[in-house]
Amino acid sequence: MVSPRKSARQRLVDAAFQLFSSQGVGTTTTRQVADLAGVNEVTLFRQFGSKHGLLAAVMTEAEVLSGSDRGFDLAALAQTPTDQALREFLSQCLATLDQLSELVRSVIGEAGQFSADNSQAMGRGLQTIRNFIAEYLEAHLAPGDAAGLPPEEVAGLVMALLLGYAAIDGTTDGFGEGSAAFHSLWASRSAFIDSVVSWLLSLRPQSAGADLASQRGPTPPHTDAWLDLPAPVVHEIMQVARKAGNQTHALIYVLLGAGVAAAELPLLNRASALYDSSQHILLVGPQQRQVPLNQWIMGKRYGTYAKNPLTRWLKSRSDASPAMFLGPDEQPITPLRVRQLWAEVTVGIVSPTNEPLGVEQARATWCVEMLLRGLTRQELSLLSGLSVEQLDPLVQKAQARSALAQALRLDQQPGSAPATLDKPGDTNSGAND
Repeated sequence: MVSPRKSARQRLVDAAFQLFSSQGVGTTTTRQVADLAGVNEVTLFRQFGSKHGLLAAVMTEAEVLSGSDRGFDLAALAQTPTDQALREFLSQCLATLDQLSELVRSVIGEAGQFSADNSQAMGRGLQTIRNFIAEYLEAHLAPGDAAGLPPEEVAGLVMALLLGYAAIDGTTDGFGEGSAAFHSLWASRSAFIDSVVSWLLSLRPQSAGADLASQRGPTPPHTDAWLDLPAPVVHEIMQVARKAGNQTHALIYVLLGAGVAAAELPLLNRASALYDSSQHILLVGPQQRQVPLNQWIMGKRYGTYAKNPLTRWLKSRSDASPAMFLGPDEQPITPLRVRQLWAEVTVGIVSPTNEPLGVEQARATWCVEMLLRGLTRQELSLLSGLSVEQLDPLVQKAQARSALAQALRLDQQPGSAPATLDKPGDTNSGAND
């Protein structure tokens, strides 16, 4: 029996998950779900509208699918060599799909009958699973840097491969090793997993090996593609972040006000913030480099050193976690979650190039602003953790911004026309000197 201490909605979701997984959606009745949950059938329809609405809720709310670890022993996997850990992780994923075989078949078979709302809920459920896979891959593999794919996109491909395997295996001879004889797509389940692992390992930066990669450190960022943002866009982002809550506001403030990389935010803890009435400094990265957290961003002041979005967030917390920013279940935030929060805040905000705003644009904007305020590239290198060579493209952007500002100032000053004008095509003109 489902625990009566849970809400009626959660009992219905868990009961539906149990029945859908064991006997499929088509053969499960709403009366069976209500009886197993210990509630009236009317309550089911009032909560979910239909059986398909209940199925959509299962994908996003069932404890087995939405739990932080979904039954995986991630701590044990973290102590295992990368290739072996990947094999065991993928094996556990497929074993979970084995247990959900009827649910998987039903989701595929019933998809054509979903309403738009049901389909969107199913999509959110798949995104939750995708994000779980992405966080594991990012923590243990750091894929994508060499291939140009972020971890969430790699995770989406892995999820599609696993679901495709489950669908093919389940429609040939059920889930298991024996089904390979009927389709000849792979010799065995182990062979399929080995192929996926080999592909994932090929995506690692400095693919000469994990030990060599760890000695050399992460792949340096390609700053040539970084674009800084104009002031109106920055202030719109901050305004949206403020409405999203204290933590999101503080996180976006740190990205734009200190130029901290998304991968560095999870390393920050409460003790990393040093501030008084005259300064606010963050200790960033393994080397604890000192970075100022600006109270002025692109000409607008966001509080004071001692009272700003970050200090408000830290003072509002009642948890005991030392981490500066938190993910689900009060665990330290992950780089993936940082990028997701940035994407949520910036969705719908138009960039100068009409492309989605990447989180690296916050860092580029901070660097360009610091250069325009008078920092040398050597000084900025110490603060940002970027090499002088990596800063060169941003120096050029700062020079272009400075030239534009100077031209605008000149245009606002009254003056007389020059006595002589260079003729078009004159190779002796001053512009070509």
